Amino acid sequence: MTFSAPKVGIFWLIPTKQNGQMLVYFAQDLNKANFVDIYYDSTFEHIRCWQKVLQKYPELKTAPYEKYPRGRITFISKDGGKSGTFKLMADKKILAQDFYVQKLKEIYNIDSRYKLDILLDLHYRTK
Repeated sequence: MTFSAPKVGIFWLIPTKQNGQMLVYFAQDLNKANFVDIYYDSTFEHIRCWQKVLQKYPELKTAPYEKYPRGRITFISKDGGKSGTFKLMADKKILAQDFYVQKLKEIYNIDSRYKLDILLDLHYRTK
């Protein structure tokens, strides 16, 4: 089994042209993340990355970045990233669907070596 480095980052759940939904994300390896004391966070910001989302999905061009459910994954580790706890903070519309929580674990390479705290965060609520 090949080990893939865990990641931190941001994401949205946006509508598709086929009336479905999909995750759009920006993931960053821990060794490239902002690191303060024991806390790892990506350098991505929703407000800045939204322009990249709009370039790829122009049908969303009139929507502000807060319109769709969004969230962030951070990491806390006392041993340089070998073990620790991921924090998945998101809108309740994402957290209520186990499929998307599992997909985020895959995208960010969160496997059984790590603990995952899933937190409803009002900062990421849909407006």
